Amino acid sequence: MNGEMETSAKDQVAWGKDDLLKLLDSMKVNLPQNDISKYKTAESHLDWEKVAFNHYSAEMCKQKWLEVSREVRKFRTLSELIVDAQDYIKNPYKGKNLKKHPDFPKKPLTPYFRFFMEKRAKYAKLHPEMSNLDLTKILSKKYRELPDRKR
Repeated sequence: MNGEMETSAKDQVAWGKDDLLKLLDSMKVNLPQNDISKYKTAESHLDWEKVAFNHYSAEMCKQKWLEVSREVRKFRTLSELIVDAQDYIKNPYKGKNLKKHPDFPKKPLTPYFRFFMEKRAKYAKLHPEMSNLDLTKILSKKYRELPDRKR
C-alpha cells in the first residue's frame, strides 16, 4: 500500500504543463478522423499504447487524462473535449472563484448602506405593518433627499 502511494505521488509530480499538452496532442492524433461518438465511447476505444510517450506508460496517460477530464464540461465529442482540456491546462484558474483568505479585510460599506442599516431598525419599529420592500423604498427616497454633505 505504501509503495502505491509513493508511485502515485511520483506520477503527479512528474507531469509538467508541457507533458500534459503533449498527452492531449498525442490523444488528438490517435482519434478517428470523423469523431462523432460521445466522448466516453471514443475514450474507451482509444488505444492508450499509441498515446503513451517518453517514460509515461499507457496506464499513466489514461489516469492523467481522467484527472484532467474532470475539470472540463462533458456532453461533446472527445476531440472537442481535448481542445477544452488544452485550454484548461494553459490557464487552470479561468472561470474559477478563488477563495479569499479569512483574514482578508472586507470592503467598506457604501454611504447608502450605512444610512440604510442605521435607519432600518428605527423605521421597522415605527411601521411594523410595512413590508421590507416598502421600507426599502421609503429609506432610499429619504437618502436621496439628503443633502450631499450629509450623504
